[in-house]
Amino acid sequence: MPSRNLDILCGQCGEFILRYRKEGSGQLIRLYLDRILEPKSFASFKTSGGKSRLPVLACPECNQPIGYPVEHESNRLAYRIIKGSFKKAAR
Repeated sequence: MPSRNLDILCGQCGEFILRYRKEGSGQLIRLYLDRILEPKSFASFKTSGGKSRLPVLACPECNQPIGYPVEHESNRLAYRIIKGSFKKAAR
């Protein structure tokens, strides 16, 4: 299964949100916390204890919501991203 790194940018102002390792083909629907490479501040969220302790993923510049916390596949933490709220750029 091929993987590639993507930069996720705010769809409204273009601000860098995070760098993500996408595996496989298909649409980007969820951002799994264990595949977020940058910024390093997401490392603390991996052990937060559940989706209720995760903040909404929002642009640091304009505060537009990008995604909401979910638990997927046996309590794997992720963000379900809002379609049209982001841009992606291959690295």
